Amino acid sequence: MTTSCPVFVPVETSAYSGATLLSFLLGAHPEIATVGEMDGLIALENPDLYLCSCGQKIKECEFWQSVGAAMREQGFEFDVAHFDTKFVLGGPRPIQYLRIGSFRNNTLDALRDMVFYAWPGERHQLKILVARNEAFIKAVLALTGKRVFVDTSKGHLRAKALHKFSTLDVRAIHLLRDVRGVVASRLRRNGNIGAAEAARQWVRLHQKFQTALQAWPEEKFIRVRYEDLCRDPQATLKQLYHFCGVDPEITIGDFRMIPHHIVGNPMRLNNITEIKLDARWRSLLTEEQLAEINQIAGPLSRQYGYN
Repeated sequence: MTTSCPVFVPVETSAYSGATLLSFLLGAHPEIATVGEMDGLIALENPDLYLCSCGQKIKECEFWQSVGAAMREQGFEFDVAHFDTKFVLGGPRPIQYLRIGSFRNNTLDALRDMVFYAWPGERHQLKILVARNEAFIKAVLALTGKRVFVDTSKGHLRAKALHKFSTLDVRAIHLLRDVRGVVASRLRRNGNIGAAEAARQWVRLHQKFQTALQAWPEEKFIRVRYEDLCRDPQATLKQLYHFCGVDPEITIGDFRMIPHHIVGNPMRLNNITEIKLDARWRSLLTEEQLAEINQIAGPLSRQYGYN
């Protein structure tokens, strides 16, 4: 599946599902570029101290200075402290929920989108964001000499908007991780959420992805599991390379030795070179929590091959 257009590949997934690892692995391919989460820095981050995955402060990183220059050449101001690429659209909270949610029905979701796209203010905002995102993607591809851009932002409006309004060839990776692993990771980092609610959120999110991707041509999306990536990285990457339209026979050695400029997840700064399956949920979750998770997420989880 090859194309003359730049290829944009969002990774549609939940938090704590291995997206940062996947971005490092895919970005090591000589035809694939990524900056991890193209939404950029979150508000809590200090841009004067923030480190790019290359080890430099992001404001001093030559790559990011070049991205800024390339964006300005395309008519867009750019500051590493504020990428301004995030698909955040205004309106009352119910409108925002309606915009990003799903009726879990392709027809109803399509009608909802038609209404929003027909709304002049909404369409105008979307086209401005699409133009900026497209310019950013093309800037990174031009600087790296690559033709496929992978994004792990989890900004779930981006794929749909770029698919409709940009000139990019948009394809999506639906990345799954065992719900028990996701829940255990969330509980370790956030004491304000329980296992049941974390499982419900996992179900809602992946049901939304499943519904949305059903409307895409089969060749434009692929579903992979974090566990398969860890157990057999070469086979999984070969499958993903073929999907992205790049040479599938490339073998990646030490993926951290290849220059990266990843932002987002703190894992970007780890010196981990071994791909190791994180299955700590087996010892972290109680029998009661496992029963709650199974009751809420078991049916969908088993659809994806988890037992």
